[in-house]
Amino acid sequence: MKSYHLSFLIGIVFLSLYSCGKKTNKDRAIALVESKYEKTNQDLNFDEAKLDSLYNISPQAYADSLKKGDELDVMLAELESQIEHQGQAESDSVGLISAKLTKERYRLLDLKKIKPEFIGWKLLGVSVAGDKQKAVSFNFDKEITKIVP
Repeated sequence: MKSYHLSFLIGIVFLSLYSCGKKTNKDRAIALVESKYEKTNQDLNFDEAKLDSLYNISPQAYADSLKKGDELDVMLAELESQIEHQGQAESDSVGLISAKLTKERYRLLDLKKIKPEFIGWKLLGVSVAGDKQKAVSFNFDKEITKIVP
């Protein structure tokens, strides 16, 4: 029974050491930036730094474009029904509005074809020591193995 408790205790100690030594994504990003700037005379401050994900289009912008596209579809249907009951001059002005909205709808349909795709990480809010006004950011690949433009 003693050996069971001892094995259990040793397992907890090793697990604790492993979890303490494991670096987070933010830690790895900071380490990459520090290694790049270690030979320069710039001191970087990472106290306010935040790691954020990068997408080719943000998921919120994608959802907004879908919602706006649906709203435009409803508006275009209403305009089309109004054109039938208007005189020539009114019909022409409603037609111009409809054409502009249709052009916007096609732009949103093109945007809809682009699904949000994770492309990497961005470290934001890194300040240059001594200059609180200047904050820089760094982009990383998906695995946070290198800094990318």
